[in-house]
Amino acid sequence: MGRRLFQEVYASQDRTDALSLPDLMVVSEADDPETADSIYHVVHKAYFSKEKPICPYCQGANTAETKIRSRKFKDILPSANENKKVIDLIFHQRYFRCDDCKRVFNENIDFAEDSCRYTNRLSDLLAEGTLTETYEKVCKRYGVPASKTSVGVIMRRRLRLKAEQLPPLKTPEVITIFVPYFYNNAYPVVLGICGNNVRLIDLLSESSQSAYAVFFSGLDKTRVKQVFIDPDEQLHAAVVAAFPNASIMVSEECVMRYVREGLADVIKKEGTRCFVYQRYHTLCKDEKYLNATERRQVSRTLNRRHRLAGAYRAYQDLLVRMGSKWTIPIITGWVDDLPQYLEDSTDEGEKVEQLWEFDILKDITQFYEKQINEYLALDSKPSPAMASAVMGIMDSLEEMPYCIYDVLHARMMLNVEHDWELRDGKKYRTGVPVERLTEKMNEITDKIKSKKENKDNGY
Repeated sequence: MGRRLFQEVYASQDRTDALSLPDLMVVSEADDPETADSIYHVVHKAYFSKEKPICPYCQGANTAETKIRSRKFKDILPSANENKKVIDLIFHQRYFRCDDCKRVFNENIDFAEDSCRYTNRLSDLLAEGTLTETYEKVCKRYGVPASKTSVGVIMRRRLRLKAEQLPPLKTPEVITIFVPYFYNNAYPVVLGICGNNVRLIDLLSESSQSAYAVFFSGLDKTRVKQVFIDPDEQLHAAVVAAFPNASIMVSEECVMRYVREGLADVIKKEGTRCFVYQRYHTLCKDEKYLNATERRQVSRTLNRRHRLAGAYRAYQDLLVRMGSKWTIPIITGWVDDLPQYLEDSTDEGEKVEQLWEFDILKDITQFYEKQINEYLALDSKPSPAMASAVMGIMDSLEEMPYCIYDVLHARMMLNVEHDWELRDGKKYRTGVPVERLTEKMNEITDKIKSKKENKDNGY
């Protein structure tokens, strides 16, 4: 059937050489003289062969061509200079039927990924640019449409190629896993800790037991001694199953992060139009570190917003209570005292909503009492570098313009070189240093925002 459409005698060797894609041949019968320079019609070289393809299902050779489907891709011609030319590549893909197993199969496409509108060599250029710029800006530079269905595919390909080049991961003895939200989606962050060295191991696509199980399957489970987790049911179940001999703990950093998030929710609701510079950062800071200007701004704000004042004073008191050795009763007692903080901050007869934003702490202390107590019993607590790393990543994610998971994942894993070390004569990677990671993330954010690249969606 397909052999009646094109004849080998009309194939263009010059254009085939210019295209430089192995196993493809440019045919000319379908060309329009006005667009022949920008549209390349191609077939697989096997198109002109008399050999029957082998069925991939039963390995039989009793196959016959049934139809041809034309598929359109954007491609970029190789060039020795920077004036690279983007073309439309129309691949006439053949379909076959196996008379032995009665199944239909098609010619493989090895020059492009499934569900991608770009060839691999063009998608690699788009992915490289999207690591530090918006996807739409990079596509505009090459004069191709910013296909939302393709951006995830090209970034996953980039990550896969990089992973194939990296040394195997050396499983850290201490892991912390926290679950930040990025535009309403939960993306668990896995950090490896060795003293003051904190490194990003990976960013997962979702907080589900199955996603954790897949990631943990690639670790040397016998090496893991301690795992610090967020109070997440799916995470806890997956960690218990994967590391039965490790100490699983909820740390002080996690508890205080949930307290700060509760206060941030109050600030978001009650602190609109308040004249406090960087209000989230300032109001969540220990007040003993406020300068004179910040103290005046905070005082004026709290005088007018009584519910926020109650939350702020409760938060500051908790910092004092946890300043030395603390226990679970200190947390639960503080939660029980919340109505009093609120009452002390309101006028007589004034009715305000209770500080329900901190109620989650009761659930944490109730359902994760064992994990908290195991942390409190540690002779040597984690370095402050762990808390700083978590906060740095949280702050960077807060500022990063919107992008889909695959773009965010690639930006975090590919923009900074992984550390590595030798063990028994073999090279192992140990992860991305968090300080360099957050520095690069902030640099990307500043670049995108300063050039207003994220006007539409920030990809």
